[in-house]
Amino acid sequence: ADPSVILASDGKYYAYPTGGNKFKVYSSTDLIHWRDEGVALSNSDVSWAKTNFWAPEVLERNGKYYMYFSAGADVMHISVAVSDKPTGPFKEVLDQPLINFEYGTIDPYVFIDDDGKIYMYYSKNMAPVENRKESHIYVVELGEDMMSLKGEPVLVSKPEQSWELKSGNKRWNEGSFVLKKDGTYYLMYSANCYCGRSYSVGYSTSKSPFGPFTKYWNNPVLSAEYSKVSGTGHHSIVRSPDGRELFIVYHSHINPAEGGGNRQLNIDRMGFREDGSIYVNGPTLTDQPPPSGVNGWTNIAGEAKITAGSVKEGYSVKALQDGEIGIYPTRTETRDWVVARESDKAWVKLEWDEPREVDSIWIYNSARYQRALQTGTVVMSDGTKEHVEFPKGEPGAAAIVRPSGKKLKWIRFEVGETLVSGSDAGLSEIFVLGK
Repeated sequence: ADPSVILASDGKYYAYPTGGNKFKVYSSTDLIHWRDEGVALSNSDVSWAKTNFWAPEVLERNGKYYMYFSAGADVMHISVAVSDKPTGPFKEVLDQPLINFEYGTIDPYVFIDDDGKIYMYYSKNMAPVENRKESHIYVVELGEDMMSLKGEPVLVSKPEQSWELKSGNKRWNEGSFVLKKDGTYYLMYSANCYCGRSYSVGYSTSKSPFGPFTKYWNNPVLSAEYSKVSGTGHHSIVRSPDGRELFIVYHSHINPAEGGGNRQLNIDRMGFREDGSIYVNGPTLTDQPPPSGVNGWTNIAGEAKITAGSVKEGYSVKALQDGEIGIYPTRTETRDWVVARESDKAWVKLEWDEPREVDSIWIYNSARYQRALQTGTVVMSDGTKEHVEFPKGEPGAAAIVRPSGKKLKWIRFEVGETLVSGSDAGLSEIFVLGK
């Protein structure tokens, strides 16, 4: 639950989840295989709290690792522990909470800006608001020592959009994570109760770390709405080993039917559209391409010249190279390549300047049932043809062809049968893992 994942300067990934009375740490070199590294911080290392060790966030700076966390019994508080190694042991420095207000505080996230200023985003935990209780997100500047507060906290987010109100008279904005891109601050957060299916991730934007933040009109960007999972939220973000791809790391319920506190770690791709909005290729439950930089293969589809026999007005064949796969039918329907009704022209072709070594081809169906495919054919420049059948009922599942290292100048996909007879056919994305 509540996974914080970092890529440390030693080249490894480290994951720190919520613990009970301790925080464990796991390491990985590829975001796929994980090793248990033991306990990074236990309640015996903290003088002021012994229970409810929640939501650690770890940050590497100047050769030190800083772990910000929530703990406490009746009232939760935030503090910090420090280590010389990402695996710990982390040691308490202050002998008291860093944020020690009369109200509960949880879910710290520390963001270092381009100018070196340091900010902590956190949630004020379940305070009375009229006839209900709400959790709000605040930001406060930290001192250069990473362990002192500068100025007063500023409110930056509270439950307001309709998707954030599904937990009745208890409402949450929590689990902050901040990105900065092209001068814009993206405050990502989770809403609704972590215990239920509707726990989801949205975001807001601002030109200042203190806000005001404007919530994205098409939130949430990660939810269980079309999936068999439940409770997708409280995330962190990390890059692939070669830095080319972004991944969101979040939790879901181990038993979707039960919900509650037993949760597991999930990893999916995410990215930015050309208009600056965020998309998430998840949740997925099926095989996905490994992160770029793991095994020498990377997605080369975007390097190909792409052409199509037919494109319906208002759509583009270049949608197949934008990185976004079909998960949410009502939000991504314009992100598809959609063909007109001329069945003899229903094909798309990717061609490179020189032959490329190709490991596998991942073809993603449209999330719209009305244009999704049942079958198709992949034709390769060496004359090979392979019939494919698309997985049914699993958002984000790909039809996969494995040339396994063949050198190919081009590949062509020919549309077969659609799920709905006589409808326009469409695809959401093509990944080509190659060299």
